[in-house]
Amino acid sequence: FREDANTTIDKMAAQNLNIIRKWSLSILKTAEVSRHKLSMRKKRYVIGLRPIKHLEEVLES
Repeated sequence: FREDANTTIDKMAAQNLNIIRKWSLSILKTAEVSRHKLSMRKKRYVIGLRPIKHLEEVLES
């Protein structure tokens, strides 16, 4: 999620973004995007290609 490039100045906003990142990573860990095992990077890529197709699958997991 490019945390190193994040330039958030407000501490509360930075904490909120951190929580959102951790939450989304925990959802992606449990998500089964395809029949094959994929790395986290590939899961993010596949979901990014067709987000509407995978939205229901990701939210159900």
